[in-house]
Amino acid sequence: MAAAHDIFALPPVPEDKGPKDTHVYGALFIGAIAFFFVGRLTGDRFGIISDLIAIAANATCGWSWLLARSLFRPKAARASPWPLAAVLALVAAGAFVQFADGRAEPLTHMVANLQGLISATVLVLALSEPVRDLRKDTPRAERCFRLAFLGGHAALTTVAVVWASGAPASSIAAQSSDAIKLTCAVLAVLAAGVAIWYRGGAPQPEPVRRRNAVSADEVLAARILALLTDEAIYTISSLKVADLARRLNEAEYKVTQCITGPLGFRNFNHMINHFRIKEAARRLADQGCDHLPVLTIALDCGFGSIGPFNRAFKAQFGETPTAFREARRTRVAA
Repeated sequence: MAAAHDIFALPPVPEDKGPKDTHVYGALFIGAIAFFFVGRLTGDRFGIISDLIAIAANATCGWSWLLARSLFRPKAARASPWPLAAVLALVAAGAFVQFADGRAEPLTHMVANLQGLISATVLVLALSEPVRDLRKDTPRAERCFRLAFLGGHAALTTVAVVWASGAPASSIAAQSSDAIKLTCAVLAVLAAGVAIWYRGGAPQPEPVRRRNAVSADEVLAARILALLTDEAIYTISSLKVADLARRLNEAEYKVTQCITGPLGFRNFNHMINHFRIKEAARRLADQGCDHLPVLTIALDCGFGSIGPFNRAFKAQFGETPTAFREARRTRVAA
């Protein structure tokens, strides 16, 4: 299986689709910010409606954490139900404190303390999400996105929670607390929108899982690699797993199991795109191919159009194919 090492010289290409839960938690976060706005502007003049608005606004930090999880954790790592349960517990605690209004002491005081503890915890967890899986081989664009999110979240939290809320009563910060928090809320909504938009175009790479290979799998994996590396069949734009199985004279399910097992790809398309991007990068860096347009290289490598090629290439390298080519030309010229 020595040839297998070559295919992992580049990080895997992520699938071209964003997580749905990001949009759900993004909407809940922005909705909680909206309730915060309404609550600050209207106060408690609407009775029970004002109480409900306050309860919805208190969940802002919880939804921000779940949004951060959906932005930076692989899909499999987001399957656990306990984070959502913790945020719902935060909402329930806020509702109890809001409606009890001090009439069930000392229970109200205990629940209020629990609510504060959960809120502080999820704020810290939200700050940890961008750097949780940050590695040396993380693509530059992904690394910049994570660090920008961390810096923005930390700055807004520091200003709104630490500075404005914790300032002495006589200070300018305390007197302008509402204005400061509303400004931070606006910035948080804008930042969340940008993060969701970015992640839609640069999906979070899923970790590659490998099964323990048996000898038959290793032999089949070597045959698959031979077809891909020696015959370059990935350049066939209409190639399907059934075509590969037919060339190998193997059952389709065995080929699929080998791709997701010893070869370590998520699926057939993931594997084929990996080889296509690797070959495209080689040609873009080759001075002998400088006369070829990027579109020609994309089509020659098996992509059906320029759009999917540009998205997959940028997700892999953190820059467009044109920028990749220009950067290599600059290095050669220097």
